[in-house]
Amino acid sequence: MITRRHFTAVLAGMAAAPAIPTLSFAQAAAPALRATDLPVPDFAQLRRQAEFIAGVRPHRKGGVRLSLQQLDTPQGRKFLIHNYGHSGAGITLSFGCASVVCDYVETVQNLMRGTSLRPTVAVLGSGVIGLTTATELRRKFRQLPITVYSKELNPAKTTSFKAGGQFEPSQLHDEYKGSNRELLNYYLRLSARRIREISSSSRAAQYGIAARKNYTFDDRQDGFDEFTPLDVVPAYRRGRLPFKGLQDIGREYSTWLINPTILLPKLAADLQPSGIATRVKDFQSRAEVEQLQETIIVNCTGFGAKALFNDDMMEARRGLLVKLRNDNGRFDYFFSGGCRNDRISYMFGRQKDIVVGGTVKRDDLSETISDQDKVACNRLIDNIEKVFKGESNSCADPLTS
Repeated sequence: MITRRHFTAVLAGMAAAPAIPTLSFAQAAAPALRATDLPVPDFAQLRRQAEFIAGVRPHRKGGVRLSLQQLDTPQGRKFLIHNYGHSGAGITLSFGCASVVCDYVETVQNLMRGTSLRPTVAVLGSGVIGLTTATELRRKFRQLPITVYSKELNPAKTTSFKAGGQFEPSQLHDEYKGSNRELLNYYLRLSARRIREISSSSRAAQYGIAARKNYTFDDRQDGFDEFTPLDVVPAYRRGRLPFKGLQDIGREYSTWLINPTILLPKLAADLQPSGIATRVKDFQSRAEVEQLQETIIVNCTGFGAKALFNDDMMEARRGLLVKLRNDNGRFDYFFSGGCRNDRISYMFGRQKDIVVGGTVKRDDLSETISDQDKVACNRLIDNIEKVFKGESNSCADPLTS
């Protein structure tokens, strides 16, 4: 029996082999993904006011550390919950992993019943993982004392604030090959459930959540095709890409934008009204963590966990982003199909800006933009401009000096 996936693969093979005489027929017969073409940014104009950004993704070999353990400290028995190592998928997995933390806290509360221990929670970190964890804990446990500790309480100064915001297990998915895949599927389903709840309410815009179509070339997109369940992101639609300068057959995925520049300030602003305390503290050792007065400690320190908890599985993955203007939110789609010569290239249209990216540099912790970074960022703009002009075979490596 020929399945739909097999048929799609056959068509993809036809489109990839110019020697086959049915190629032009396959292209002509493929339906358009939209009735009208989508607008394309004037990159030459927009680059004049471009903002260049560097951020470090907290990648963890083996995947997210999401676990519960008991501690016997000089201050008495405590419980430590780890929630870190989300790589480029922090925005995507934040609500799902926060839900798992809530389950762990409920387990701890049950263990404390009949003892002298009183459940109080310390959340370490104020990036998207820390803020969603604190928020979801408050939503489930209305009276539970919660305090957020962080060296930086301004969400605009966190790594999470620099993220692009597409729902997709970016970079992390390769850590979940084989038997671990179902675990990633579980986290994604939990996140999607909460995102759908917010999206169906009047608060979606307040949280920076919006439905988005993501367009790619007709190539396998592992983050979606292999690692994201179809009940989270449905199977792609295939057809002619809806851009005037592109005659290629491509794919359309239905996903979400979760804009961190809107989400994080909203979550941070809601802490105090919900009864969550905040404290500025830069932890230098695990001993300092264990000395906290709270009996339940939730570690959401991201890359900081490498030193704080001696986790050698943590790896810095530096990325560059270019932020461009998006007046009136005109460009309300994603393109993440890369280039035809295996260069990374993507563009996310957000509510008020456009972000362009395409770099990964390992073991680099710098968040300062150098002169070389400026050259690389301009190449990122060049590459996405070439994509929309149908010249993606000539994309350059942004990090080549």
